[in-house]
Amino acid sequence: MKINTNLLLTIFLFIGYSSISQTKAQALAKINTEGFQKSQVMNLISDLSDVYGPRLTGTNQYYTAAEWAKKTLEDWGADKVYYENYCDDCMGWEVNSFNVEMTAPAYMKIQAYPYAWTESSNGVQIGDLIWIESHADLEEVKKQWSGKLQGKTILIGSTPKQNMLFDPLSVRHTKDQIEEAKKSIIPVPNKSLGVSAGDVNLIRDLKLFTQGLLRKNDAFFAFLKSEGALNILGTTPLFPGIVHPSGTYNYKQSDAKPIPYFAISPESFGKLSRLVKRDITPKIKFHLDSELYLKPENNVNIIGEITGSDPKLKDEVVMIGAHFDSWHPASGATDNGAGSAVMMEVMRIIKASGLKPKRTIRIALWGGEEQVFIGSLAYAEKHYGKVNETARKKEVEKISAYLNMDNGAGQMRGIYLQGNEAVRPIFEEMLAPYAHLDVNNLTIENTDFTDHDVFDYYKIPGFQIIQDMLNYQTVTHHTNLDALEYVPERDMMINATVIAALVYQIAQRDTRLPRED
Repeated sequence: MKINTNLLLTIFLFIGYSSISQTKAQALAKINTEGFQKSQVMNLISDLSDVYGPRLTGTNQYYTAAEWAKKTLEDWGADKVYYENYCDDCMGWEVNSFNVEMTAPAYMKIQAYPYAWTESSNGVQIGDLIWIESHADLEEVKKQWSGKLQGKTILIGSTPKQNMLFDPLSVRHTKDQIEEAKKSIIPVPNKSLGVSAGDVNLIRDLKLFTQGLLRKNDAFFAFLKSEGALNILGTTPLFPGIVHPSGTYNYKQSDAKPIPYFAISPESFGKLSRLVKRDITPKIKFHLDSELYLKPENNVNIIGEITGSDPKLKDEVVMIGAHFDSWHPASGATDNGAGSAVMMEVMRIIKASGLKPKRTIRIALWGGEEQVFIGSLAYAEKHYGKVNETARKKEVEKISAYLNMDNGAGQMRGIYLQGNEAVRPIFEEMLAPYAHLDVNNLTIENTDFTDHDVFDYYKIPGFQIIQDMLNYQTVTHHTNLDALEYVPERDMMINATVIAALVYQIAQRDTRLPRED
């Protein structure tokens, strides 16, 4: 009998392709069942925010949370879980109690929260209010105010503009916004999705922060201290009544610490500034009992691994990450407890599904991101090579991809490709099974100012997830309202399950993800 070899080859290839497709479908079905029907992500975020938040860099509370995360990963059966130190001189700072109020011309409770790493008040203090609207020109400030600040409370900044709250406080990306982002052809867009975007340059950004923004107020704070001022009140124009105490970066042991410094609500600021304009002097009563301490052992990144099963590929790694630290005035639920809980749930889903990825999957929960990537940068310099040096360690070549989540608790809508056009068709195929959830939108655009920037610098394919903003920029980001109430369960479940599927598929590829030139 004559055998049609072409027909046999076609049948063989079809059977082989069908088997591969079926295996993938079975794996995704297991991931979906575990992620959607047996989800633990809200339990994780509840623990992380309600029990172990806030998690300010350097603090005992941060380390307590790290111990919880490490034990949780170990209990799930992760193959390796360990710490890596990221800072030897990052100070802990905690509040025991505080209060700010106006006692004259009439009583008013001032909505306030102290900025981090500021000094205690040494008991209750009372002083008249002086308003310094701008301190950009320090020499001019000295000319006007030298000898006049002893025993005074200093109100700094401009009065926030009136806001009648006609715009919604919580939004999802519109179809038009998503389509505009998808049509971008260059990585440096006009912020089509409303988040920071630009020409990602880690060295420039580090210099901008460490030599500029982080230290911009030090001389002014020193002047106020030398003049005998009692404390400082400032605001950020977040309405209604939101307190936003982020912006002090005097976290290193060698940094000079400001006098007691409080963020107050825009409404409280508005009333105080209007009284001063009318030549009425408010009298401010306050106290701040806070504690500064140095415990380098608190400053740890939490690393966990599911070891790869393929003898040739298990030394290669697919990394996922989120920053574990938060600011201090609330529980750090959306920034970035949500990202940390999602990425931990990714590890649980893959482990609980019984899947055996070919490559190793590694989670990194970073400390010190809020102080400009301290944790992820320390990790990268240890494993990949020093910043500003051309020499690179071999481990750089072992990382297939890094996926990061750090834009609140909103639903995943897709991926910023960070200029890496070669991964577009790969991600399109991987996300196709989840098109019904509208998570498969890809844009060539960059987004920046979070930990994936570090990996991008080392030419590792590093990506940030596109997320609906919800209340992130308007209500919760670095504020006293960063709480579990602003974390939607469905969004969290979708994020964890889809990222688990994406990570698993990357780990199964015959080759690493392509890199930018």
